[in-house]
Amino acid sequence: MSEISDIAQLTHYLKRHFVALGELAALGGVVEARVIALIEARAIPGPIYSLWPNGAFSSPIGGSHAGPPSGTPIHWYAPAAAWWVRRAQALSPNACACAFETHFVNDFVTRLAAEPAGHLGYPQVYLAGTFDPAAATLAARSEWQDWLDGGYGVCLRHADAYHAITKTCRRAEVLAMTDHGQMPTLSEAQMGKLLTVMEELDSVMLPFAPHQRPHGTPGLWIDSILARYGLGRTRELAASPLLP
Repeated sequence: MSEISDIAQLTHYLKRHFVALGELAALGGVVEARVIALIEARAIPGPIYSLWPNGAFSSPIGGSHAGPPSGTPIHWYAPAAAWWVRRAQALSPNACACAFETHFVNDFVTRLAAEPAGHLGYPQVYLAGTFDPAAATLAARSEWQDWLDGGYGVCLRHADAYHAITKTCRRAEVLAMTDHGQMPTLSEAQMGKLLTVMEELDSVMLPFAPHQRPHGTPGLWIDSILARYGLGRTRELAASPLLP
């Protein structure tokens, strides 16, 4: 696969799943300067992908590729951030940063306490087998920082507690149910449960860029697991020549 083809595939993916600064501002009903101010205050994440004219590109997951960048880049942002921009309204950027984190943390702790597979996804939150709200709060703050740093912008369709918990816990369930993909065979009942868990995992995740999918959750714990147990394949796997 040539570098030109790689960049063409990445550009197609970014145009489909991400937005430029002007569109993010329009989605949020604000001017671009307001979005920039929210980013600088760490109320919302900055670019999830940056693509330079010479073919260099970068993202928070996987870092930089295709050599040193040259020229003026195009930055691509998570459209999910528009929901947080809309919540900002008349608050100052710094007030937004505090309010948004508080909202996310409270929602996260409440949802995780009710999550049946929480002990698999977030074992550090369960002390002696019991859910610990203080530990859950620390986990929530860490997840919020991952969103602000751009990692969850690569992974998730929406930046909220439900999507973060679902992604982490369903992934953990897939690993547990298949012994990290090493279980030789599964019963019919196990297959049915596995498919339900994988479907929910897939529902909250972005497809990942072509160069990232094979090494990320969709490639490792959806594509590979479907193939291992003869359960078909995803459209992304069938469509992308970059994938095995």
